[in-house]
Amino acid sequence: MRDDDPIRPRRDFLRKSLAALGGIGTVGVTGAWHLSGAMQVADTPAATDVITRARRELIMFHGQSNAVGTGGRPALTLQEIYANVTFNGGVRPGTDPAAMTGLIPLVEYDGGHGTGGEVGTNACADGLVEYTAALTGVPFSAQFSQFSAFTSGEGGRPIGYFASFLDDGNLGGYQGWKNSQTRLQNMIALMRAEATTKAATFSWLATTWQQGEADSTGLSETRKTYASKLSKLERAHWLKLCQVLIPEQAWRPLWLVAQVCSHNSYGSGSVAFCNPFIALAQRDACLASATMRMVNPQYLFDYADESAQGQPMLHLTNESHRWQGHYFARAIYQLIQDRQAGVPMRNPALDMISAVVRGPRTVYVLFNVPSGSLTLDTTWVAPTRNYGLDLRDAANAVVPASGSHDNLIAAVTVVARNVLRLTLTTDLPASVTKLTLGWGDPAEPASIAGRHGGPRSNIRDGAGDADVYTASDGTLRPMHNYALVGEVPLTVL
Repeated sequence: MRDDDPIRPRRDFLRKSLAALGGIGTVGVTGAWHLSGAMQVADTPAATDVITRARRELIMFHGQSNAVGTGGRPALTLQEIYANVTFNGGVRPGTDPAAMTGLIPLVEYDGGHGTGGEVGTNACADGLVEYTAALTGVPFSAQFSQFSAFTSGEGGRPIGYFASFLDDGNLGGYQGWKNSQTRLQNMIALMRAEATTKAATFSWLATTWQQGEADSTGLSETRKTYASKLSKLERAHWLKLCQVLIPEQAWRPLWLVAQVCSHNSYGSGSVAFCNPFIALAQRDACLASATMRMVNPQYLFDYADESAQGQPMLHLTNESHRWQGHYFARAIYQLIQDRQAGVPMRNPALDMISAVVRGPRTVYVLFNVPSGSLTLDTTWVAPTRNYGLDLRDAANAVVPASGSHDNLIAAVTVVARNVLRLTLTTDLPASVTKLTLGWGDPAEPASIAGRHGGPRSNIRDGAGDADVYTASDGTLRPMHNYALVGEVPLTVL
């Protein structure tokens, strides 16, 4: 590691802070993870799914416009310091054969296929190097793995455009599938050639997924169909691409999802207004999977103001794209630890597990808390009604306390590191069936997304007490986990 390494202060801060805490979320390996109330999953990776590290590992960004850096101009990360690589035509090669003939240092830029700038590919790859150094004490110069990264996203596309339909034996699929296959074939060929020259190894480590805005209109998918297609798309990447292009890789790559949180941006007349069925579908698919995991909700970020173009807030800013890359990096590091240990992968996101009614006016809400304790915080994400919580009926309508008072929740209190207590204004009506989080407040203006307005919550954990993101202006931003957009049924005891 060079003495003039610009990331060194952050790395040293991480190492010292995390040594005191015992690492970021490492309790999943020790067994204490499940005792602390983590989300349980029904499936367990097979023994062959234990990750074997390689000298060159692929991280593929995938999805639609946010996955190609739309809203991210100008690009911020213009220097590669850790020997990570991308296509000679940049991280957005499209399907141009001339853009995929060699490997160059991994940096972000404003050109290439699509309209984006900063994507977060560099931030993700570099972040993984930094987490490894901070948490293992192994400097970059001595680390075994280096990374390649690019984006296979295409703007404005519904999930059906990417999905290979639908049974395992169908090797065709829609145009987005074929485009992604072309990019992967070229990258794998370049990685294989490099590995052959250096007598080294290579693998496909992870795919990140940022997608769902187009499907949030309600014109293409339902919650059930989106969850099904996302699960089948991940499976198709394993069966029809990874196993075909890298037959020597015995384990299934990670698949990480950043939760779409811009459903209200389509306006109060939208099917999705205050009904985040795509965000919920992403959560459904990950909770049911052994290899897919939610990473974070994207409402914690700043969104680009595109009103001059006649567009609602749908796209992250360049700083937000870069920061998202660091959230992906942290989750990849955590999940590698689980997969190398041969244990079920943790849920790296802050997420509701259950809501239990204790008496007519009290509800206790249990969370999966990756690090530290639940915190109600209105300093970064703007305050929202009940910190984002609402009690709803089976038709998803907010249940009022009375005809003139629409809020059943009088107070929200942290009573344990992973438990909130809701105190109600009246006895719980029989019509309430579920507790929801982060769906949005219909009293707020439509067409806004991100931390200043729109669907969001003010509930976070303490991960950022020991882990910080260094923004491009040098300021430090805590890497807290904010609660996923979600729902849980009420259980009456």
